[in-house]
Amino acid sequence: MRKTTLLTGLVLTLGLGSALHAQEMPTLESPVVQVKDTTKVLVDSVEFIPVETDELIQDRLSCLEQEIPLEFNKQVRGLIDYFTIRNRKYTRRVLERKPMYFPMFEKYLAKHNMPDELKYLAVVESALLPKAVSSAKAVGLWQFMDFTGREFRLVQNHYLDERMDPEKSTEAACKFLKQLYRMFGSWEMALAAYNCGPGNVRKAITRSGGKKTFWGIYPYLPKETRAYVPSFTALVYALNHAEDHNLHPAKLQMPIAVDTLLISQSLDLKLLAKQLNLPENQIVDLNPALKLKHIPENVSNFPLRIPADVRSFLAENRMAILDSSRYRAPYKAPARTKLPSLQEASPIILAKAEPVPTDSSLKKSFYTVRNNDNLSKIAKEQNVTVEQLKAWNKISGNMLTANQKLVVFKPEAPATQDVKLKEGPATETTLLASAEELPANTGKNAGPNANDVPKESAAIVMVSSKQASAKKKAEIEKPQTVHHVQPGDTLWNISKRYNNVSVEKLRKANKLKGDELKPGMKLIVG
Repeated sequence: MRKTTLLTGLVLTLGLGSALHAQEMPTLESPVVQVKDTTKVLVDSVEFIPVETDELIQDRLSCLEQEIPLEFNKQVRGLIDYFTIRNRKYTRRVLERKPMYFPMFEKYLAKHNMPDELKYLAVVESALLPKAVSSAKAVGLWQFMDFTGREFRLVQNHYLDERMDPEKSTEAACKFLKQLYRMFGSWEMALAAYNCGPGNVRKAITRSGGKKTFWGIYPYLPKETRAYVPSFTALVYALNHAEDHNLHPAKLQMPIAVDTLLISQSLDLKLLAKQLNLPENQIVDLNPALKLKHIPENVSNFPLRIPADVRSFLAENRMAILDSSRYRAPYKAPARTKLPSLQEASPIILAKAEPVPTDSSLKKSFYTVRNNDNLSKIAKEQNVTVEQLKAWNKISGNMLTANQKLVVFKPEAPATQDVKLKEGPATETTLLASAEELPANTGKNAGPNANDVPKESAAIVMVSSKQASAKKKAEIEKPQTVHHVQPGDTLWNISKRYNNVSVEKLRKANKLKGDELKPGMKLIVG
């Protein structure tokens, strides 16, 4: 068979004739340089582009055909030329991603006993981009609409869209295609229904007079679907004969061994990658179903994919790494509110007793790192967080050396001054005495009898009623323990440092609506 070769770049030309016009694709314009009578050459300084004859392409397709028919006609020829000549950049990029996804597609197709060639359908749908979104809002490698995704149990919520999960969406696509095959009895018809829906295929069958083959109902299908199956055939050819058309990927994307980590806390994926010394977006790329680049707080046992080679390091430092990788929402300044004037404010009642608490302050101390110490162990021993140790000592990773000095700040115990009572004029007198200081026969109308009071008993003190009220208020208004929020502090960590006071109690005492804390805030903790 004759083989035609083209060189493109400086001069672009193609003798595709009606094939390209049939697909409404712009033709390539420039003169053809005739070299011998069997070769057309396009001059270019960049690359050679072979242009094969119809006979050779048809022969190659017949060799590739297995369970799904690969029919050759002018529509298919036009699309083959599109992928091998006019849009070579697209085909190269698909070739780069092919090793990443094809082995996984083959695994699920074999599991469901389906034709291996169906893996090329994902190329037609998404060009092997797991986060692809169409203008119709179809999503993922297999371009599921939201309602179809839910029908096949692909979860979609505020932080997760399993249509972008390569494994789960591939399994769902296998089930959907198998369902369509049972419905129409032909893989070509199943492919058409996958694109335009079973209803449109049934309408095309009716309009064609009952024909039940793709090419029989071809004129009655939506315009996009008429190009869908020919595109599938063209891509099967182009990706199997890329080298014959001088198409080579610049860099292959290879799958890596992954492990699964169950997460039940908020987690910033970029911070986690930094803690594990991984490229910034590697964990994000391994988990494309996450719509956000973090896992929210209320998630339980989320299966996070991580590179298998960091599993042992993570296991040894799990607490420190996960604590340092918690997601913290960006701070939003509260809306400004007008404060009431003194005249509008509620009257201030001054008690006679004035306890003067001293705010808890941070005391600086030093810790000397010992052999086998790690940040998690030291944080637990010193009753602080790993994030605080890192902030205080300007540590970016998790590495420590023996005899290294670490700065540690701890709150001092709050001290209070003696309660002083303001003296005021007595208006009436009250007897203050404990029950055991009074004689047993003291009744409603009985008065104190000096002879009945034991000498060992405390003396009865005469005080004013206002002084008594002030003393009682002073006893109630005990000084409060205050914690100064440091970088890395969370309500949970603070609660553990102060006798396991509950997080809910901390929120209530400090009128907090959520878990967001700012360095410098003062929290009442006791």
